[in-house]
Formats: sequence, structure tokens, C-alpha cells
Amino acid sequence: MTLPTHTSSGTNTIPSVMATTNILTHEKPGTVKTFTMRSAGGVIRDSAGRVVLTSRRSYKGELQWGLPKGLIEKGEEPGDAAMREAKEETGLEVELQGPIDVIDYWYVEPGRAGEPPVRVHKFVHFFLMRAIGGDPTAHDHETEEVAILEPAEALARASFPTERKVIAAAMESRQ
Repeated sequence: MTLPTHTSSGTNTIPSVMATTNILTHEKPGTVKTFTMRSAGGVIRDSAGRVVLTSRRSYKGELQWGLPKGLIEKGEEPGDAAMREAKEETGLEVELQGPIDVIDYWYVEPGRAGEPPVRVHKFVHFFLMRAIGGDPTAHDHETEEVAILEPAEALARASFPTERKVIAAAMESRQ
């Protein structure tokens, strides 16, 4: 499927880490609460070889461009989570083509409603996916914009170095 060159806008909210179900908590008295989270997502290519990126606002309100990804639900396999997140965040139906990499990183989520901040160690399973249908205007509220870009532009626009490496690995793939 070749996707039209398109961007779409919507509103954005970021769900609380504490509200999810597939998270491990590590806590010692007198220390910052730490969560380990598992997510999945991937590089979506269309038949013309273009790459799909999504944008959302950070906790500080900054626009960030990246690959569609999200938490793996309890009992869900990473590949199934990657396809679900692709549909939710981009509006596109995708076909899984294979794994790319698993990355991990740390960040601090601000405290909410009087709660202290929490430290998060996140592992993300990335997959190569092919767009087979759908509508990029039908993305969820977490996504502010969907862009379908030439690989070089996607690499330049991606906000995070680890995701740029994942995009580059996907572009080298012959799947």
C-alpha cells in the first residue's frame, strides 16, 4: 500500500504510568519509586518505502517525533502490541514483518496530584511493519500528528537517537 503524503492533527493527553497494569514496581524505603515497563512498536513502511512517524507532546509540552509504540498489555505478546499500537496511534492497518531490536532507556515521570515523581526503566520491542490499509486521520488522542516521510526526512525528524538507529536498521532490512 502506498500512503498519501499526509499529516493530521488531534489533541493529546498522556496517560499516567501508575494507571497501567503491566508494570513492575521496585521500591526501597527512602528512595525514588522505580517502575520497569515493557512497550512495543515499530517502523511502518508503505509500498513506496516511506516511513510513518507520530508526534506527541512531552510532559514539558515539547513536540516530539517518534515511532508509534505503547505499553504491552497484560498477557499480550510484543508483536501483537506493536500492531495494536500502530493502529491506535497512526490509524493504519499493518502487517508484522519481523523484529528489529529491543532498546531500553530511563526517564522520570513528574508527580501528579501530590504524588512524588517516579523513575521509569522502559524496554521497547521494535518491529518492522508494512502498511496494508487504514486512514492516518483516524489516529487516537495520544497522537498529535501523523507524518509519512521519505526515510532521510524521517531520520532527520525523529527526536530520539535510539529511534533514529531503529529506523536506519529498518531501512537496511530487505524484508
